[in-house]
Parts: sequence; structure tokens; C-alpha cells
Amino acid sequence: MTDKPTTPLPTVHLGGTSHKKLTQDYEDAYFALQTFAKAFGHIEFNARDYYMQGPEAWMAAVKARTEINLKILHISEYIQKHLEHVADQQKR
Repeated sequence: MTDKPTTPLPTVHLGGTSHKKLTQDYEDAYFALQTFAKAFGHIEFNARDYYMQGPEAWMAAVKARTEINLKILHISEYIQKHLEHVADQQKR
């Protein structure tokens, strides 16, 4: 028995979105996400900008930033899975 994906993935067929369109759209989204992730990573982030809010502020900011970076990673993985799935359908 094979494991089913946790997220449904699109099936390319005559009545649906074309392989070319799905590929282009997911590639565009992936590029935009990578551009965003790079820009987000360049945002100055250090404790001196938080210490006046109290001793817990910096660690809370680090935790929030880590959560955002994980969300970016999850979105990237989501898009990559879709790209791979669509690409595999072209091979059939």
C-alpha cells in the first residue's frame, strides 16, 4: 500500500489547467517566494532593537522569526511538491 499525500496535488487532464500553465504558475510562485525569503533574510535583526521592551522581548522575537522562517520553508516545500508532481505527469 502506498501512502497518500497529505495535500491533494493537481492532475493534468484535457478538461483542466494545462501542464504548461501549472508549471509556469508554480515556477513564478517559487521565484517570488525565493525573492521574498532573500529580502526577509536581509532585514536587520538583533537584540538591541528589542531590549527596551523587557528581558523577554528578544527571545520572543527570535521565536516568532523562527516560526516565520519555518512557514517560508513549508511554503517552499509545498510549491516544490507541486512542481515535481506536475513534471512527473509530463513524463507519462
